Amino acid sequence: MSAKVPSVLIVDDEEMVISSLRGVFALQTDYEIHASTSPREAMEQVSRTPIDVVISDFLMPEMNGIELLKAVKELQPDAIRLLLTGYADKENAIKAINEVGLYHYLEKPWDNDALLNIVSNALAEKSLRRMLREKVRELDSLLSRHEALEVKHRFLERELEMAARVQQSLLPKNFPQVTGYRFATLYQPCEAIGGDFVDVAEPEDGRAVLLVSDVIGHGVQAALSTMLLKGVFQESATGAETPQALLSEMNRRLHAVLPNSMYAAAAVFDIRSDSHAVPFSNAGLPYPFILRAKGCLDEFAVAGPPLGLLEPDLVPYESRSLELHPGDVLLAGSDGLGSIANSSGAMFEDEELRRVLTELAGRDGEEVIRETMERALDFGERKPLPDDVNLVAVTRI
Repeated sequence: MSAKVPSVLIVDDEEMVISSLRGVFALQTDYEIHASTSPREAMEQVSRTPIDVVISDFLMPEMNGIELLKAVKELQPDAIRLLLTGYADKENAIKAINEVGLYHYLEKPWDNDALLNIVSNALAEKSLRRMLREKVRELDSLLSRHEALEVKHRFLERELEMAARVQQSLLPKNFPQVTGYRFATLYQPCEAIGGDFVDVAEPEDGRAVLLVSDVIGHGVQAALSTMLLKGVFQESATGAETPQALLSEMNRRLHAVLPNSMYAAAAVFDIRSDSHAVPFSNAGLPYPFILRAKGCLDEFAVAGPPLGLLEPDLVPYESRSLELHPGDVLLAGSDGLGSIANSSGAMFEDEELRRVLTELAGRDGEEVIRETMERALDFGERKPLPDDVNLVAVTRI
């Protein structure tokens, strides 16, 4: 699209002046020139046609140039206003500059080059003013959008804070008293709201059923899923006699309600007072370890598909009984700890995790958790966690 040709209106009661100015512009510019010897006719034209520059004589019979330019300012505030005046009119013209927002005045007889230069500068300034107004409007629009986003952001922050508080309330405040066992946990989400979860159920027969889980994702979606998981776990734990049966029932219920692609890795441990045997089943969680009091490390590779992922009839869960003797520590958790990586790209779970746990064998579960987390953070060079970390240690005493 071609640029708009600037328009100039010349108002002077002397035909010779108009003819002279029209000739100057015609020879030196491509401006669209309008002209009138009558100020009143000029005002009518300004009221009908957009004008970029108005050049007016000062002394005219119908009204003087100041009065005309005042009217132009009312009709087209953006039009550049120039005044042609004789030497004798100079003082009055200067006094009137502020009244009409005069861009410039020229004394008769004028210098053609000076006149062309002033008009050219006036048009450039008008263009800059227009661009500035557009930028100011854009800035105002951006500020309005920014303020709206800030309001939404503060609202979401409050919502996330509330969701985080709700999620924290889902975690057990205290673990049940189970003769011969002591519990310790660590829960550290990588964002305000995590997807890891731990819970314990106490069926009426005196058992403590421990759930360690990792819901896919983070944020509000994961928080809602953990609420659902807690309800399903607490309801299912009462009627299930084995970890295998418990996971099967939880998978059946979760598969019926979770959206596609949503699932939860989990492991359950059935802990009984004064019993060395701890039956457990796994649904996609990292394999648990037992740090033996005698200083060695055992890892128990029991696999199973995550909860809610597959049809209930297609899911076989395996149960296995772990033997815990005094001083042994059962350690289970999500994959967040193992996913901590160093600057070389090595992950903590590759080799370092087992080496650290072997070194910590023989210590109390609470110390094992605390020291393992510190070693993992050192391994990851104290960078932000890439995933939630959820650890549970069960010490046989």
